[in-house]
Amino acid sequence: MQILKALVVIMGVLIVAGFAFLGVELYKRMSDPSRSVSTSSGDADRTAADRNAEVTLDVPAGARIGEMLVVGNRVLFKVTLPQGPDRLYLMDPRNGAVTATITAGKPAP
Repeated sequence: MQILKALVVIMGVLIVAGFAFLGVELYKRMSDPSRSVSTSSGDADRTAADRNAEVTLDVPAGARIGEMLVVGNRVLFKVTLPQGPDRLYLMDPRNGAVTATITAGKPAP
């Protein structure tokens, strides 16, 4: 009988510890500023203008957007210019800001 009581107490402690662990992990993930925004809960508070932002890049006529790559929480894409070196743009998709522009090669004379 004492063994059964000890097992019940041990299992109760394990259940409480498990719920405490889940609570701590949930708190860590909710308060982490670098986590990605979920589409189901975060979109309810935003307006339609925030979700459908239009971004204009300053590229010459005839330029083509080539390869795209997701790097962390940024988007890297290659722009092929008609008469000049290629450019790489690093953009934050949450607000549409171009954070870096890299020109590959020497500019055409």
